Amino acid sequence: MARVKEIKIQIPVDYIFVPGVRICIARIASHFGFNDRETYQIETVVDEVCNNAIEHGKPGEDKKVILNCKFQKGRMELMVKNAIGRKFDIREVFERNVRLFQEEISSGKIDPFRRGRGFIIVQKLVDKLDIKTTPHDTTVIILKKASKPQKAPKPGEGNGNRNRDK
Repeated sequence: MARVKEIKIQIPVDYIFVPGVRICIARIASHFGFNDRETYQIETVVDEVCNNAIEHGKPGEDKKVILNCKFQKGRMELMVKNAIGRKFDIREVFERNVRLFQEEISSGKIDPFRRGRGFIIVQKLVDKLDIKTTPHDTTVIILKKASKPQKAPKPGEGNGNRNRDK
């Protein structure tokens, strides 16, 4: 079995850090067998989960969003943890949003301004999504597997469809 490589990232509760974190994690994923489509999905997932942690987390200079990411060939586990800002049951909110989205689809009347679809999208893009809430914090745990592990790009190549550096 391939060795697990782990990275830990801690960012302030500030949206300005999210783009760098999502690009970093997606690029690392490309070296562990994820294809271009899957690395884009990983970017989307990291973006959504981090933005939710910032939006719903406890504000303050001393507050952080903590990401712990474990990689091995064709597999990524991501944990995102933040202090709770407002007390609410995230599972209840998630289930309500799924129900509302299904009602919109059934009726054919989709409200483009309604919020709350982020975790529905995340759930569709990953193999496993688990949300754990305590009175002090929320932890989102994600498992993403590569459909067919790809050969890692050579150093300096990055991944093919996003040449942002150039």
